[in-house]
Amino acid sequence: MYTARLDTLLGYDKSLHSTHTPTPSDVDSGSRLKVLVIDDDDITREMLCDLLRGQGHDVHELSSAIGASRAISDLSIEAVVLDVMMPSINGDKLARLLRGATRGQSLAIVLISSCPLNELRTLADAARADAVVSKSDARTTLGSALLKAYRKRQLVRASSR
Repeated sequence: MYTARLDTLLGYDKSLHSTHTPTPSDVDSGSRLKVLVIDDDDITREMLCDLLRGQGHDVHELSSAIGASRAISDLSIEAVVLDVMMPSINGDKLARLLRGATRGQSLAIVLISSCPLNELRTLADAARADAVVSKSDARTTLGSALLKAYRKRQLVRASSR
């Protein structure tokens, strides 16, 4: 029977990729974000956190949506990466709740999932998330999607002043 490690399926096995992974020196100091990663799968969450830390971000993590609002407030989180499929509350529903909160208007929200990208985009539009990332492409696209989402929120904040 053939088995594959989840991190390999998610594109985390470095031996399978020749793509350059951004390092802290690739991220300018103005792009170092306080990020909260929420994913119920330990291996996926660890991979996402390692990836973002490797890009110079200050990363915090939760295994469920429980405590997300408090962590965002207490840690002055600027961006959230949310898994869509979680047992207690789906990431798109949590994104809607966060966006509706006072501080939610300035929070960059990235939805991540292994569901088809067109479905993910539809969920993100309904939840008013700023970006989407396919788990299979996370290694190569999460960093840039996160920065794009953050910059989008900065523009929203600036235009509402």
